[in-house]
Amino acid sequence: MIGIAAVFGAISIFAADFWVKSQAKPDAEEKTASIAAPAPPKIQFKTIVVANAPLRYGMELDRAKLIQIPWPQDSLPQGAFATIEGLLGEGNRIVLSPIEVNEPVLLTKLSGPNGRATLSNMLTPGMRAVTIRTDEIAGVGGFVTPGDRVDVMLTRDAGEIQEVAKNAQGAAGSTITSEIVVSDAKVLSVGQGADERQTTPQIANSVTIEVTTEGAQKVALARTVGTLSLSLRSAGEGGDGKDGVTTISSFGGSVAGKAQAAAGSLFDAMTKEPEKPKFKTVIVTRGTKAEEYKVPARDQK
Repeated sequence: MIGIAAVFGAISIFAADFWVKSQAKPDAEEKTASIAAPAPPKIQFKTIVVANAPLRYGMELDRAKLIQIPWPQDSLPQGAFATIEGLLGEGNRIVLSPIEVNEPVLLTKLSGPNGRATLSNMLTPGMRAVTIRTDEIAGVGGFVTPGDRVDVMLTRDAGEIQEVAKNAQGAAGSTITSEIVVSDAKVLSVGQGADERQTTPQIANSVTIEVTTEGAQKVALARTVGTLSLSLRSAGEGGDGKDGVTTISSFGGSVAGKAQAAAGSLFDAMTKEPEKPKFKTVIVTRGTKAEEYKVPARDQK
């Protein structure tokens, strides 16, 4: 009887499990079918004008170097043109900033209709352009290119400045100073070129930079009193650098100053009084009588 009950019990368990699974499967299929697949997002496209060939500063736009391609409507860049006719319909335009292949042709990189490639089109509103005479040394070996940031340094003989003359102590060349006239200035062009994509060293006799009105006055004045040179800044560096005047004393003092310091040390050594020996008192007791003696401190044990 026990064996028969065990067999029927096992059959009942398997039958119940099979029935539960068979009932749950249609429900799962029905729920899966009821969930609709998400509809793909609808993207609307418009046309945009891009360069079909490299365009460089001063080049006149040519239809053969332009092409229209589809572009998502929601991500159209500001200043873009939808058609070539809309770009060139009012007149020919000149390239002011380099444009690479498949790069959108934007209004900010072009002149106006029938315009010219002038440096004034590249200036930030309120800024001025000044030119500095350079050579291979003053121009950082020709590695300064348009778009870089530089500091303008002035080197001059500042012997007439009372503070500098006082610190110089009359040594030859000790009144030569160096100071930063303008810091963090943008380079607009090197020589007569204005290609921002130029990466090879280019030795030129002039560099044009963008400065404020006050900076332009400083550069114009500095050209008359000394020699100007450029200091190339790191691409990730921002803000003004350390300011101030650097003299020979910054390298440890002038020659005259060092001689005076040495003479002063020798004079102090010659006029210094000899150090008097130090004594301590020692008490010696003989029987009932105590006597005091003074002995050198170094000999005391």
